Amino acid sequence: MDFITRSIVLLVFFATTATSADIFLEWHVSLGLNDDLVSENKLVIAINGMFPGPLINATTNDIIHVNVFNGYIEPVLFTWYMVLYVFNVFVLDLEMVLELNMQNYGFVMHRNGIQQRQNSWQDGVSGTNCPIQPQTNWTYVFETKDQIGTFFYFPSINFLKAGGGFGPIRVNNRAVISVPFPKPEAEFDLLIGDWYNRSYMDVRDRLDTMDIVSPSWMLINGKGPYMNNFSKTYETFNVTQGKKK
Repeated sequence: MDFITRSIVLLVFFATTATSADIFLEWHVSLGLNDDLVSENKLVIAINGMFPGPLINATTNDIIHVNVFNGYIEPVLFTWYMVLYVFNVFVLDLEMVLELNMQNYGFVMHRNGIQQRQNSWQDGVSGTNCPIQPQTNWTYVFETKDQIGTFFYFPSINFLKAGGGFGPIRVNNRAVISVPFPKPEAEFDLLIGDWYNRSYMDVRDRLDTMDIVSPSWMLINGKGPYMNNFSKTYETFNVTQGKKK
C-alpha cells in the first residue's frame, strides 16, 4: 500500500470515528407517585423519578451506555429494539396466502426500533437478555448505527410497561448528512399510551386467567386527557402558525 492510499484510509478512519460519541446514562428504576394520572392508582414505574422516563438524545453512529440500577420489587428488562404489533388476519385468496406465507388465519407483524447489528444480546428482550434482578444493575451498550428518527424504550417483560417505565429516544442526523425536509422550528416528544385504573399487577393476573381488561384512559406524555376530573394537569404544546415542529 503506497503512502497516498494509506493516508486516504487513515483520513476515512478518523473522519468516521470523529463523528461518533459515547453517551453515558445512569438510570434508577423505582416505584413513584404521579399526581398527573387520571385514576386513583397514582403509582408508576419511574426512571430517575420521572414518568415518562428521561429522553435518550443521540446522533447517528453514537454509542449509548445505559447503566440500569433496579430499585424496583420485580426484575426489569428494557428494550429499544422491537415494537411488535400483532393482528389477526383472515386470508381471502391464494395471493394473500403466498404473500403472508400463512393459511386461513395468520399474523401481521410490524417491527421498528434501534437496530442491534451483531449485538442482539443488547436488544432487551427475554431470551437474549437476562432480566435485571432487584437491587442489582446492568449496563446496556448499543450503537445508533446508520439510523435517524424517533423511537421509544419500554419494559419488555411481565407486563411492566402497563405500569410505566417507558420514554422517548431521538436519533438526530449528523451535520454532514442533510434531511429531506425543512429544519423544524422546534422539537417535542409525544408519547401516547393506554392506562389502567387497576394496577398493572392486577391486570396481569386477570390476563393470566383469560379475563380481558380494557384500558381505562389514554395518556399523553403521562398526563390525563383535557378537562378530566382526576388529574391536576393535561399536556399542552405551544406552536406558531405557519411553522413546523
